[in-house]
Amino acid sequence: MDKNAKIYAVKNIISAWTGHFDFARWAVNRLQPTTTVDLGVDYGFSTFAFALDEIGTVYGVDWFEGDANAGFRNAYDKVVGFKESYGFNTVEIIKSDFNELAKTWDKPIDILHIDGYHIYDAVSNDYKTWSPFVRDGGLIMFHDTYSFPDDVGRFFNEIDLPKLNFPHSHGLGVVSTDAALIEEIRTTFGL
Repeated sequence: MDKNAKIYAVKNIISAWTGHFDFARWAVNRLQPTTTVDLGVDYGFSTFAFALDEIGTVYGVDWFEGDANAGFRNAYDKVVGFKESYGFNTVEIIKSDFNELAKTWDKPIDILHIDGYHIYDAVSNDYKTWSPFVRDGGLIMFHDTYSFPDDVGRFFNEIDLPKLNFPHSHGLGVVSTDAALIEEIRTTFGL
């Protein structure tokens, strides 16, 4: 399928993540990831934004039952249908609890996006469970740092690594062991 048609389709997915579209594509093209993990798929905007340039495999992980923050809904069939309709062959949709999947996960991760349940303990658990899989110099992103300042934002602020925070689209905190990469992002995106 034509790439412009895919871009148009992704940009029309309902999401609070739409303002991070350009950064997602920049990050993928800059890091050339083999493995990107998107914890919290919802309707798939971030998952498919990471996959547009067909670099590596994007694993979209969600239990597809919703939660008290996002609402209780099941978008699994819709996301899988979108993947198939638009030929996103580099995307794997995994219907699973994050903790259960981590028990058998065996791939180093280049980009990790944490966007599951937005309470402090859940964000902390997702980070502590999944960050050991992230390769040195990889990126970890946290969505909703601004819209959940006492939970996602608080946990993000406690991380003692080079980081920055996009203030738009509910906030996107970005962390890496690579301080030069964080500075490059800051300069490139005028933060």
